[in-house]
Amino acid sequence: MPGERTAFQSLIRLAIILAPLLIGCLSWVSYRHFVPSAGQSKAAIASTSSAKSLETAHIDAPANEALRDAQSAVTFSVAPLRSLSLITIPIDPDPVASFRQLIALPPDTARAAPHIDPRKLRAIADRGVVGYASAKTDGDRERAAGFIQTAALVGLPLARELLARNYPQSEAVRSVVPANDAIRYALGPLMDPALTTEDSKQAFLALAQHFAIQGQLDLFAGQIINSLRGDSRPHLDYRIDTLVDLLARVRGACGALARLVPEAGDRSDQECSSSFSGKLRKHIEMTTPAGEEEESKRRGSVMFSQLDGR
Repeated sequence: MPGERTAFQSLIRLAIILAPLLIGCLSWVSYRHFVPSAGQSKAAIASTSSAKSLETAHIDAPANEALRDAQSAVTFSVAPLRSLSLITIPIDPDPVASFRQLIALPPDTARAAPHIDPRKLRAIADRGVVGYASAKTDGDRERAAGFIQTAALVGLPLARELLARNYPQSEAVRSVVPANDAIRYALGPLMDPALTTEDSKQAFLALAQHFAIQGQLDLFAGQIINSLRGDSRPHLDYRIDTLVDLLARVRGACGALARLVPEAGDRSDQECSSSFSGKLRKHIEMTTPAGEEEESKRRGSVMFSQLDGR
């Protein structure tokens, strides 16, 4: 009996020692199994939340927050990149036209010049012509030139032709008409094959020689560039060739123009070469219109309203 009691006591002691070890092993196995399951559950919850937030972003969140949510959803997506569809960009058949449309300014309808009756406009120009012819003093000539300038600003071709032709030789005209306006008036017929005549060519050439004598070819060339910027009318090649042929007769004119064309750097460009014509045309095509004609008509409308109220 004492031997059996001793064996039973030894068995109890062994059970007490092994029980904690068994519990520890079971806990470790349970923990190893629980951690991956929990991580996968959290990833599933995160993916579901991202999808729901992306669906509702365009309704509840501002545009920049919606973009952030979309970027986050793509960044943390578990889908492989090869499963995403590729984005293809179609080839633009006319990149020059697309570029012009991209850089074109929106129409300023709020500041559009009001319509003026052409008969009143012609009457203002005739009043100026008669007054200039009968003027006895410089002041009278300047006032008469102001009438013609009003009609020219609004767009009357006859008034523009008179001022461009008389600008080099009339101090009264120069005192009323800004140089940039006179250059623009002379350049207009030259850039329209339907209006180009030998007289219009000679008027432009005389104006160019005037600015060359005055040492103002940079001003002359700058206004040519501003007037031609973004010109999309037909036959640009022919019109540019005509312009360059005339400028070749004025020493230094092409050089002044070439300094304003980024692509023109060769010495031949300073001499009105055929390659310079192509570089000038490319520069004109790729620049934004300056909107000078609209601004001219607004100025003319203001002056017309002042004269009409007298």
